[in-house]
Amino acid sequence: MTASATPLLRISALKKYFPVRRGLLQRVGGYVKAVDGVDLEILPRRTLGLVGESGCGKSTVARLILRLLDPDGGTVQFDGREITALNEREFKPLRKQIQMIFQDPYSSLNPRMTVAQSICDGVRMAGIKDKSDQRKRIQQLLDMVGMPAASAGRYPHEFSGGQRQRVGIARALSVSPQLILCDEPISALDVSIQAQIINLLKDLQEELGLSYLFISHDLNVVSYICDHVCVMYRGRIVESAPAIALFDHPCHPYTLNLLAAVPETTEVGWSPQVGAEWERAPLPDGCAFGHQCPDYDDDCKREPSDMVKVGDGHFVRCWYAA
Repeated sequence: MTASATPLLRISALKKYFPVRRGLLQRVGGYVKAVDGVDLEILPRRTLGLVGESGCGKSTVARLILRLLDPDGGTVQFDGREITALNEREFKPLRKQIQMIFQDPYSSLNPRMTVAQSICDGVRMAGIKDKSDQRKRIQQLLDMVGMPAASAGRYPHEFSGGQRQRVGIARALSVSPQLILCDEPISALDVSIQAQIINLLKDLQEELGLSYLFISHDLNVVSYICDHVCVMYRGRIVESAPAIALFDHPCHPYTLNLLAAVPETTEVGWSPQVGAEWERAPLPDGCAFGHQCPDYDDDCKREPSDMVKVGDGHFVRCWYAA
């Protein structure tokens, strides 16, 4: 992924393997390569989409960025600073710069805390100590996300899913972050509400100069909100391109399969095998997508391809990328 601007976030060769334990003694019998050599860049004031099916490692990438998990290899640089080697005390000030919006807005809010109490923790972390100034800041944040002032004294169960997600966004904004990780932020919402939240995120980005990592499996939403898109399959990035180029000229067989599965979209590849046995099958030799690719041959079996440049900012992990 190339660009003239200096990336706000740069991930290089990031890895996270989870042990698989078997038998009575629970000995390690192998590893699940949840994240296997991932490279990503997020530019200031831009949105990077990370797409792929459930279990491909998208959310694990976000948790590695936030240091909720420790990586097994690779580096994460934020604003030019390498953060994977920092201890918790050194990393704590950076938590204000990197925030997360979670998939389920209900479980991410404390049901025993009012909206004001949930947001106030971040306001205090941002350095606002005076009670009056805290109340003003909370009201400002609620207004920013389209919630009425009376919401401050209410509890999460009193709101709809879309309103709770707005509260979650206000809480993330309370520490004035530079980067927000959006982990499937609309998948738990009604379709009628999803567009409102997406437009809110776009408006906030323009107003506050935010950068987003937008994790999703909804390609229609990704095409609307993202500037650049990375497609992830079994822990690896298989295609990376500007959003327009990816949707106009997809190259990797897996990307073609994803697009073919989008409802009411003209078929661009072959019919996806929904629920097929390959989802639980071990990785084939060489290319991980060999189970489904009709072009899988001896070259693909020997070793997986490196990322091949096929256009301006467009890279594909395939021996036969055109």
